[in-house]
Amino acid sequence: MPAIIKLGDQNELIPASSFPDYANFSFDEFNPVQSRAYEIYNRDCNAIIASSTSSGKTAIAEMFLSNEVRERGGKGLYLSPLKALAQEKIDDWSSDDHHFKDLKISICTGDYRITEDRKKELAAANLILMTSEMLSHRCRNHKSEGNSFLSEVGTLVVDEFHLIGVDGRGDHLEAALMKFTQVNPNIRLVFLSATMPNVDQIGEWVSYELTKKETYLIESSYRPCPLTIHYEKCYDGDKKYEDRELQKVAHALQIVEDYPDDKFLVFSHTKRTGRHMKTALERAGINCGYHNADLTKAKRLRLERDFKEDPDLRVLVATSTVAWGLNLPARRVVILGVHRGLSQVENYDIQQMSGRAGRPKYDPSGDVYVLIPESQADHYVKKLSRKQNIESQMLDTLGGHHKIMAFHVVSEIHHGSIRNKDDFRDWYARSLAAFQSMQLDDDVIDQLVDLLLKKGIIREHEGEYKVNAVGKISSMFYFDPFDVADLRRNFSSIFENNRQDNDYAISMALASVESCKLGIVSKNEEEEMVSFSARIRKMFGNIKKPVIKAAYAYHLLLKGLPSQTFNPYMRGLQMDFPRLATVLKSIDSMSAKWDQKEWLGNLQTRVVYGVDDYLVGLCNLPHIGKVRANKLWNSNIRSYRDIVNKSSLVSKILRLDDNKTEDVIQKAKSLYK
Repeated sequence: MPAIIKLGDQNELIPASSFPDYANFSFDEFNPVQSRAYEIYNRDCNAIIASSTSSGKTAIAEMFLSNEVRERGGKGLYLSPLKALAQEKIDDWSSDDHHFKDLKISICTGDYRITEDRKKELAAANLILMTSEMLSHRCRNHKSEGNSFLSEVGTLVVDEFHLIGVDGRGDHLEAALMKFTQVNPNIRLVFLSATMPNVDQIGEWVSYELTKKETYLIESSYRPCPLTIHYEKCYDGDKKYEDRELQKVAHALQIVEDYPDDKFLVFSHTKRTGRHMKTALERAGINCGYHNADLTKAKRLRLERDFKEDPDLRVLVATSTVAWGLNLPARRVVILGVHRGLSQVENYDIQQMSGRAGRPKYDPSGDVYVLIPESQADHYVKKLSRKQNIESQMLDTLGGHHKIMAFHVVSEIHHGSIRNKDDFRDWYARSLAAFQSMQLDDDVIDQLVDLLLKKGIIREHEGEYKVNAVGKISSMFYFDPFDVADLRRNFSSIFENNRQDNDYAISMALASVESCKLGIVSKNEEEEMVSFSARIRKMFGNIKKPVIKAAYAYHLLLKGLPSQTFNPYMRGLQMDFPRLATVLKSIDSMSAKWDQKEWLGNLQTRVVYGVDDYLVGLCNLPHIGKVRANKLWNSNIRSYRDIVNKSSLVSKILRLDDNKTEDVIQKAKSLYK
């Protein structure tokens, strides 16, 4: 068995100049964690670096990657949890003052199609940046796409490795590592992670199941700015959700006012609470900005620059969903609660937000204020203080269908890696789930395979499993196979029964899928949709509350109706819908043959823009969304002909620059003709 070697901090700091001159670091000495990594960066071994935020793990990544490219003659592959972080990294490494500036660096995320030119670019690259989902996809298509660059990678660096234990992300990383180490068995793995209690177990999995190389475990508590966590009890006696959120805002404002000379990051779990926070700060005369996913890239970058450089911009409010992509430290951090709606925020996310506190070279320490419910304070202090073991998410049994496992198995069948139940068992045996003694019983395998066969996702041909069109679509678009099967059935019923104009039926067709059957419905949500629920149950029978919730949100979007209660949920549906629409169009072309491409395109417009059917034509024009479409309609400009014939009035209504207005008119002309 390969050795597992544990190391702590290096007390004797290594001069940065000791590193070969092909890498010029911007500091004089490696810190205790980096100094320990210096001892092993040029060895043919795996490394797991488990240390806090701001402990210099990026420099460690650069050590291993530069060694791989400059001395070992291979490619370096850097795996990021988010596309935005991958782009940020490539911008940094490609800059004129970075020692990677002379290397060929390429990015491969979901934003880039694998064309022949892209393959050539990746083949020529010294460093490649990817997300875990893209690595999994490229490995599965390794033979069919001819992705030879994967076998040339000598070192794989996985940033934020602890996310392998997070629902919704971890399974893709686990599957990617399982597949990649088969494609490239000689790979050197470097994991950069937050501290984790079971790092020994992770090291054993890496050495014994993935690579057969010795693995060094570097565990460190080092942080240049010591971090103090303050758990702030916040009154939660108000019955209304909105009132409880305003209590948090008031509490946070007091903390900010107590430290008038310090910079703050304030994390909100919803955009609405973030807006409340910004308003409260402005009323108190405190200069602040609001960082959220709705900002354009240019506005986001400008705000981040101003927060770094402008001493008068004291507070930056940010939605917690962008915390992973926010590389902005502050002296103090406030986290507005531990719930996102009715769901509890993961400890990992709290840790990520907390890690923004304390600016190296500027602050002696960092302080974090986590607002917790007063009535359950002891519970949350214990829960949030507890370090969590990293546990595989591959065997999620929510809903009883092993949905996560089903997706990966269908994808492996699609690409020919799983042909029968023995292959299924062999594939699972290399997983972290199996290593952690999460047994996959034969009856579970039988039940899962039988369900996939029953729903028409896969078929058995001459003793081997094959995917049907539904399974292929699931694999191609990273979509739940059970949801794809449900969508095929639901919309086939819509078209067969000529219910394309029935928005209730359409809403239910979108909502009646496996992924919508699980979820929480709040009292406020239930009260708002009471009449809708009654009508739906009268039309379709006894429907689960989470499905009715999803259907109601879709119905509001299709009718162009607002709802303060459902707005965050509706926004999520809108953001996800382009991918869902792609799946529907693929079902149409590859499986069901509905011949409804135009109708599906209009459905996408209605959901994404939140407009009724009569505004679709206007919203299909460039630069026109819901607000501008309504303005045109209310001014009696309702067709492409109207736009062409009343161009001067259109210009006044839209208030766009001349080029954009011309885009609108020219597009209307082409459609009118």
